[in-house]
Amino acid sequence: MINLIYGPKGSGKTGKIMDAVNNACKTSSGSVVFITDNARSLDIDRNVRFVNVNDYDVKWDCCLAAFIKGMVAANSDNLEIYIDGATRILGKSAEQLEEFMNELENLSTRLGINITLTVSTGEKLPKFMLKYV
Repeated sequence: MINLIYGPKGSGKTGKIMDAVNNACKTSSGSVVFITDNARSLDIDRNVRFVNVNDYDVKWDCCLAAFIKGMVAANSDNLEIYIDGATRILGKSAEQLEEFMNELENLSTRLGINITLTVSTGEKLPKFMLKYV
């Protein structure tokens, strides 16, 4: 399943995803992974696998999708994946993420992984993203 937290910059998306990560850490039957490009200290449960993609030079949607696949291949217990700042990490607008979202949806469906991500948007959410809200 894909879940989307969206809104304009500064609307509290990071706080919402951090709450979701910490709740998942308490309830998930598998491992929880938090992916971001922000090295600042966040209030994340110490049992969550914190990954700063800048440490791995992940910049494009195909690279991020492959990175996530590699994490799951290395540890099949990674059942909850959270990505904070997808548009920022990928350097794309929400409208440009359709192929990436399709890749995540295929991965989620095939492997039974829950993926939640934050996306900065303007006033209107792209039509292809509506099914993830």
